[in-house]
Amino acid sequence: MVGSFLNVVVARVPHGLSIVRPGSRCPRCATPIRWYDNLPVLSFLLLRGRCRTCKERISARYPLIEVMGALVALVAYGRHGFSASALGEFAFAAALVALAFIDLDNWLLPHVITWPLIAFGLVLGGFHLTPAGQLPAAALGAALGFAAFALVSWLGEKAFKKEALGFGDVWLLSGLCAFLGAKALLPVVLLASVEGAVVGVALILLGRLEKGPKVPKEGDPPQADEDAWVPPRHALPFGPFLVAGALEWLWLGHSIARLVPVLELFR
Repeated sequence: MVGSFLNVVVARVPHGLSIVRPGSRCPRCATPIRWYDNLPVLSFLLLRGRCRTCKERISARYPLIEVMGALVALVAYGRHGFSASALGEFAFAAALVALAFIDLDNWLLPHVITWPLIAFGLVLGGFHLTPAGQLPAAALGAALGFAAFALVSWLGEKAFKKEALGFGDVWLLSGLCAFLGAKALLPVVLLASVEGAVVGVALILLGRLEKGPKVPKEGDPPQADEDAWVPPRHALPFGPFLVAGALEWLWLGHSIARLVPVLELFR
């Protein structure tokens, strides 16, 4: 059910729409979805992935996110039992799932999620319910996460004369490190960078990574908005890789550190 709610967040938050009203509707024909057609995963299977009214296909992403919601809940429960720590970790992971899919769709990490994520990490750190351990460590993590990527963003903009790193990634890393602690900064960024590079190379080899807009030459007609930035088709934003790196370090950190012993320093 939480995964079903995350689908609403992913679809509406980037467009500034309410996540409460109106109720769930088919994105194609706008027909309100009856309760028995809105059962997580089950309704998708019973309807064979199509809207009951217009018969248009329903994206497989909907049941995928619902399943992911269930999986992160099971992982948090398996690690902490039924406890405040489990609920906090589940909420943290669920927010990251929503952010990852929003970024994939819109190259956007909304402040209405990233800013509360930072506050959430700080509050739970104050109650010793996060890997950061305590409030000062959570605050240090948030500050270092913000400063590290803010510096990269500033240097990249100076060097390339354009935005090199979206500031949404800066706030996201701050929230990740508020929850995980300052020691997680390097492993999370390392994991995200390596996995992003691997996926990028794979897309290039498959011929699915296309170049961005062409650079205007002398004599070309003026552009409508010379500052507009269009991401390369089939490219992927960095946010989902930061999310993956954070969850991998949170849940698989010990195993990763065994494979790369130097990372044991950051546990």
